[in-house]
Parts: sequence; C-alpha cells; structure tokens
Amino acid sequence: MKPLDLKRNERIEVDYIKGILQPTPTCAIWDEIWNFQAKPDDLLISTYPKAGTTWTQEIVDMIQNDGNIEKCKRAPTHLRFPFIEWIIPSIGSGLDQANAMPSPRTLKTHLPIQLLPPSFLEKGCKHPKHEIRKIMEFMGKNLDEDALEKIIYHTSFDMMKKNPMANYTSLPCEIMDHSVSPFMRKGNVGDWKSYFTVAQNERFDEDYKKKMIGTTLTFCSSL
Repeated sequence: MKPLDLKRNERIEVDYIKGILQPTPTCAIWDEIWNFQAKPDDLLISTYPKAGTTWTQEIVDMIQNDGNIEKCKRAPTHLRFPFIEWIIPSIGSGLDQANAMPSPRTLKTHLPIQLLPPSFLEKGCKHPKHEIRKIMEFMGKNLDEDALEKIIYHTSFDMMKKNPMANYTSLPCEIMDHSVSPFMRKGNVGDWKSYFTVAQNERFDEDYKKKMIGTTLTFCSSL
C-alpha cells in the first residue's frame, strides 16, 4: 500500500462503488478486492472505527508471532494488516450497527467467529490477560506464560503509543498530522467526562435506552 500523494489540508478524492463511498485508490482496485478468495486459515478483523482496531491488530500479530517483538516491528500496522475502511457517512451509527448484528449464537453456528463485545476495550484495560487469552485460544495458539506476559506488556497503551510501528507516526503529516491530534490519545476509560456536560450525557443515555431496547449487548463507560 503506497502512501497517498496529498498536499497539506488536501482532501482525499472519493467515489462510489456498489453504492458505498470509498477513496478513489480503493475504487481503482475494487475488482481485485471483490474477487479475493480467502484461505481457510485467513483471519479477518472487523471493527467499528476507533473501537480498538489497532490494539486488536497488534495483539493478533504478536500472538501469531509467538510474542516475538522484532517480527512485529517488520512494518507499520497499516502494512502488516491490509484493510478496507468504509468512509463516513457510509459507516452509520454505532448503535444502529450493534442492533443490526445477528445474535452471537446464530453467527457462531455458521462461522468460526470470536465476538469481542463492546466492553472489550474496557475489560482489556482492567484484565488484559483474560481478554488476550480469549483471542489466543480462538487463534488455536497455546503460548506459555512468559510469551503471554510479553504480549500483555507490549500491547499496553503506553507501549503502543511509543511504538512507531503501531502509532501511525510513520505516515507523512499530509495524511495524518499528529500535531493536530495524535492517533493514540490518552487510553483512559471514561475520558468522555472531560467533554460531555451532565445535560449532554443525560441526552445520550436517553437516546441509548430508546435505540438499544431488546439487545443483550452491554457497554461500559467507566471502570
């Protein structure tokens, strides 16, 4: 994947493919994407934006490489994990997507899927070993405690924020200007309290109750 040739503050050109808004470079290779044939041991990470994608990618890569730090420094995240990113507003509301998702029981009946619940990020901050072990077992790996502890340490927020292979500082500032907003900010569960007023939070809670009636999903907004 080549970095986009953009001037500062220049917008990425977009177009529609199958009714979905995409960057034009993605549109140019859509036939290749559409005709892609997965192998039985391929692993797909599917996430809502800014919901632990990079963290999950780093965990998966470290498990796959048995906790070998040097192997995981072979390239930046966006090169280690080829990806397609749907452009807003095609993404839609996170609550709408959560409600539209088939039940975990239905999904697991037909496909080998490991569902990471909405509280995965929060649980992972509090009990990383438990959450990482679940991913490891799903991948069919059986790493020893030393390797597991190494993965926990190197996939912690503080370590990943300093890791140029995971924090997106390898991208030119024309694509991602970290002086405006760093890709990895604070990693604090509940930091929404620094931005939401009490009234705004009450409005959100009311909207949440209306849109999530009947779902079994639970969200954690603080530890």
